[in-house]
Amino acid sequence: MKLINSFLAIVLLASMMIGCGTKSNNVDEPVIPVEVKTVEKLKVERTLDFAGTIMAWRETNLGAQTSGRIEKIFVKEGDEVKEGDILVQMDDTQLTQARIQYELAKEDFQRMKPLFDEGSISPQQFEKVKGGYETAKATYELILRNTQLRAPFSGIITAKRMNEGEVFLLAPGSGGAPSVVNLMQISQLKVLVNAPESDFPNVRLGQKATLVVDIYPNQTFSGTVSRVDPVINPTTRSFTVELKIPNDKRILRPGMFARVMIKTGDIDALIIPRSALIKQLGTNILYTYIIENDAAKRREVTLGKEMDAIVEVLSGLEIGNQLVVKGMGRLKDGSRVQIVSSN
Repeated sequence: MKLINSFLAIVLLASMMIGCGTKSNNVDEPVIPVEVKTVEKLKVERTLDFAGTIMAWRETNLGAQTSGRIEKIFVKEGDEVKEGDILVQMDDTQLTQARIQYELAKEDFQRMKPLFDEGSISPQQFEKVKGGYETAKATYELILRNTQLRAPFSGIITAKRMNEGEVFLLAPGSGGAPSVVNLMQISQLKVLVNAPESDFPNVRLGQKATLVVDIYPNQTFSGTVSRVDPVINPTTRSFTVELKIPNDKRILRPGMFARVMIKTGDIDALIIPRSALIKQLGTNILYTYIIENDAAKRREVTLGKEMDAIVEVLSGLEIGNQLVVKGMGRLKDGSRVQIVSSN
């Protein structure tokens, strides 16, 4: 009997020691030092982000409106030309004939005009002479334009399709409309982007835009919204936005890939440091810790606009929350904490 009582006493004593040890662990749970930042709303610039390819502001495949032999090409690839410069001289045989007919018709018109003013000839006679003169003039000017191919705008020659002595044929080939040279205007450029219909209320003419290209990682370029399609594509549920990009220094070139940010105005948003975010392993869940009653509380968050070192929070946090910005790596939901710095 004494042996049984001794055994029970030992068991009871062990239980008390274990109980005391557990209580001691709870009391001695480490207090984790953290730095916090009060969550507040800040005014930030809202932007819409797109990607697109830089294009020439204007481009033309320059060719004649009639077939003929090429006498002289005055330019080569890479040459910059001004509006009105002669680029190609075609065979002028037809031009010579047209000029003779035009000059004869002009002389007849100038001789008949005073006679008509004096009433010496009938209106029918004068209208016949006048019609012949106007027709000869239009024919001469048309052939002149097709004999001397001039630059319709200032730009750069991007391709020479034919050589001197070859016969230009008006019939289109496998590449589309025939041309002798290609001309692009690159003093200003454009980027076309497809925006989702949800952004339609936020995009307006004249809005400022910023453009970056991979080849110049440390530079940004400015632009403006120059055209907004007035209708939504029913298939893609998107609309086209055109951006005009000044390029006076010719740094940018058509064909470059660009990232575009259209500035749509300032908004008030909940902003937190990106460094305060934690990603749950194996998921896309993002969460943070806030402090309530000296304990860490986990909060899953939904993000909006991401802006380098800061991000917009759409849900999960409220104004006034004390957000842990340093020391969160040791935390779990319910951890005891001590705030060592607050701002």
